[in-house]
Amino acid sequence: TVRTVLLERDGDFGRSPTYSGLALVLGRGLLTSEGPYWRRHRKLMTPAFHHRRLVGFSETMVRCTSELGDRWEGQRNGAGELPEPVNIHAAMLALTFRIVGLTLFSTDLSDRAEAMGPALETVLEHAEHVALSLLLAAPPWVPTPRNLRFKRALAVVDDVVLRIISERRQRPGDRGDLLSMLMAARDEQGGPGLSDRELRDEITTLVLAGHETTAQALTWTLMLLSQHPEVERRLAAEIAEVCGERPPCYEDLAKLELCGRVINESMRLYPPAWIFERQARNEVEIAGHRLRPQTVVAVSPWMLHRHPDHWDNPEGFDPDRFTPERSAGRPRYAYLPFGGGPRQCIGNNFALIEAKLVLAALVQRFRFELLSGQDLRPEPAITLRPRAGLQMRVRVR
Repeated sequence: TVRTVLLERDGDFGRSPTYSGLALVLGRGLLTSEGPYWRRHRKLMTPAFHHRRLVGFSETMVRCTSELGDRWEGQRNGAGELPEPVNIHAAMLALTFRIVGLTLFSTDLSDRAEAMGPALETVLEHAEHVALSLLLAAPPWVPTPRNLRFKRALAVVDDVVLRIISERRQRPGDRGDLLSMLMAARDEQGGPGLSDRELRDEITTLVLAGHETTAQALTWTLMLLSQHPEVERRLAAEIAEVCGERPPCYEDLAKLELCGRVINESMRLYPPAWIFERQARNEVEIAGHRLRPQTVVAVSPWMLHRHPDHWDNPEGFDPDRFTPERSAGRPRYAYLPFGGGPRQCIGNNFALIEAKLVLAALVQRFRFELLSGQDLRPEPAITLRPRAGLQMRVRVR
């Protein structure tokens, strides 16, 4: 049924009204646009995520993670551990934010994180509020305290993104980043490239989607490993065998098989995009149900990933369920961490490479121990976040 909605009858469905909140933030980026406009942008942007580009990006991913590890090692006490617990969720958000800045437009956003971090949190919270209000929220032009707070935060985000675009327009050239590719992109007819506004929408989409979702995946993965030390030991042994004492690299990914399965299993249990929706454009019959136009259909990876018809012991953490032998025969649309069909996440390979390399680089050097007494329930917002952060004791391995 999910395959029918997302692939076979994709043309009969469009974005649901809940995306109106995200559109306030992202404009007409890939996540919120539709029709010919979306198809043109998707085609223009696809080469930016080509394999050759991802190989170069992997070096930046590992370097940023190694530098975080160096800072942690510099803080350790005589017992080889950081003296204070670390909010791993905040640390992963900061790390992936830095990575996306360097890979997207060759800019280290760390020095702007103090302003950008709260601004991004505010605009995402407002987008969620608008989505969940079922269109009962005050229109954006009404000067409510909430709307004014949102506009101030969005202005901070826009200032950073538009300034980078302006600087690049003045000094064009291929710097090996995604922005260079997007600015040089042309369609087959040689038409004009993306305007500053179009670039702003796509870059903002990639910044928000690119760092937020990967940070959630890494956070839940480290929590699960701390709860399953036998898997953590196996993972550390694999990394040591493949990489020795040098940092992991792109060429190691094929051999870091357990590392990949750990990430897959983490996203099965805690999919960052835990639910998404489509709205019927026409009357359509799905699984024996006749849907009228404007009917909203929700697809929930959280539920699909726990469906006992497709997963043995669905609540258990078992990375080996993703071995080729045990994956054989499993329907493609039973596992949807990146969606499916024509609108599958354009950055899925980028995200998987980043998650695997960051996880390997961290587990190679550190052990992570979950502090007891925490609220570990997920917060089902636009992405699936830990409700109260995630405090962990970090020890040098």
